[in-house]
Amino acid sequence: MAEYMFGDAEVVKTLVHNASSRKGALAATDAWIDTLAVDGVRSANNAPHIGLWTVRDEASDNQFVGIRGVFVASGLPHNTVATFVAVARSYWGKGVSSDSSRILCGHVFETSDADAIYTRVWPKLNPASDAVQRRLGFVPAERHTLQDTFGKARMQEVLDFDLWRASNLQGDGFDETLRQVSIRIGQLAAEDLLSFEVAVNRITEALPDVLAQVEDIRTQVANDVRLGFQNPAWASYLMSRDNWFASRIV
Repeated sequence: MAEYMFGDAEVVKTLVHNASSRKGALAATDAWIDTLAVDGVRSANNAPHIGLWTVRDEASDNQFVGIRGVFVASGLPHNTVATFVAVARSYWGKGVSSDSSRILCGHVFETSDADAIYTRVWPKLNPASDAVQRRLGFVPAERHTLQDTFGKARMQEVLDFDLWRASNLQGDGFDETLRQVSIRIGQLAAEDLLSFEVAVNRITEALPDVLAQVEDIRTQVANDVRLGFQNPAWASYLMSRDNWFASRIV
């Protein structure tokens, strides 16, 4: 997990952790294992449908592919769960998210009385994941904020991680990463972690000197922060028990 997910900024960019250092990557890995894995130190009271599962490639010596998790999230309705996925970059675009989602939904509904499963994605950062949810039959749900679900401390982790990403941008091909950073920090501004103006300042101040001098860079950052601020970037989707079993009927 630390090597293939939290050690890869492109994978961890859609998660809610600060994995900008080896220490941070290991801390995030330990937190997931401790609370969700079968042998976690805080997982003894987890119901059978709550947990952490690895996804492996049987055709390639059980190569680690990614992680699937199910947990009870703050801010969600009673008797519902949230699910998440993180896939190693070498397996992107191979159907891992959708295939494992089908298995996981079946597991949750067959081993529990949960009314619904929620999943949250960053459509402006990961449009492929957004499309997967819709293909699986998840439908847009009421918005649940980062602060509702994770609290202000984790929001601060997101801010610190994205400012670190901005500080490590290179001269070539920086535009997409800077766009993602700005949109996600715009989301944090929309949730009152910081103001719009402070968000723009923090990002531009974090940029390496060579990029800070790029013409209109502050305008670019401000436009993308505004997109995250005005159109909240973290989307919630819902799969109800009734819809799941209805979709299984041929």
